[in-house]
Amino acid sequence: MEYDDVGEDEDSGQAKVTVRVPLGTRLALTSGLERHQARTQQMKAHHRRQLKGLTPAQRDILRAEQRQELDVLRSRGSLLDKRDRLIAFGLRQELQARGWDHSWWTGVEWEEIPMGLVPAAPVSTNPETLSLLLPAILVEQVRSGCWFSSRESIRRLRQWRADDTAAVLQSREGPPQEEYRRLAAGVTTTGEVYRSGIRRGLQAALHLPTPPAVTALATLTDS
Repeated sequence: MEYDDVGEDEDSGQAKVTVRVPLGTRLALTSGLERHQARTQQMKAHHRRQLKGLTPAQRDILRAEQRQELDVLRSRGSLLDKRDRLIAFGLRQELQARGWDHSWWTGVEWEEIPMGLVPAAPVSTNPETLSLLLPAILVEQVRSGCWFSSRESIRRLRQWRADDTAAVLQSREGPPQEEYRRLAAGVTTTGEVYRSGIRRGLQAALHLPTPPAVTALATLTDS
C-alpha cells in the first residue's frame, strides 16, 4: 500500500509530509507560482509606498490592514505565492469535494493497515518527491478520510488474505487474482488524495478550467 512519510510539529500545528508525484510536477508548480509571487512583490511595493509620511501609530494600523488583505487573498486562492500554501488550498478543495472537510472522525485505525495489503504503484509512475509542510488538521483529515472510505475494502482484503495463500498473489491470472485487484481498487490511498489536491491547487494558481498542459499531470490521481 502507498504510505507517505508524515511528521508532526505540535508547536506549529504543522505536519511534514513527503508525497510521490509524477515527473513534471515540480516544474508545473514553479510555473504556477511565478505569477502569484510577482503579484505579491507588486502589492508589497505598493504597501511600502502607502506607509510613507505616516506616523508610527498610523503605520502599525496600515500594516495590520495590509497583512489582512494578503491573508484574505491567500485564503480565497487568489494569491498562492508559496508552494505549501498552493497545495494546502488545493487539498482543502479536494477534501470538500469528497465530503471529508470535518473533524468528527473517530475510531481511526490507520496504523493498523498492514504494509503491503494493497500493491503500491511502481516508483516509475511517480518518480518525483515533494516534502511539504501542511496544516496538521488537513493531514489528519486525509488519513482519516482514507481509512473510513476504505475500511470495508480493507476488511475484505484482510479476510481474503487470510483465506488464500500468499502464492496466489504471484499467479499470473485467474479469478483469485481478479478478486484481489477488485478489492484493492476500493482502497483510497493518501497519495491519491494529495496528488488530487496538488492538481486542484495548480488549477487555481493558473486560473484554468482544466489541468496545466504537462502530460505527466494527467496521472496525478493514479496510485
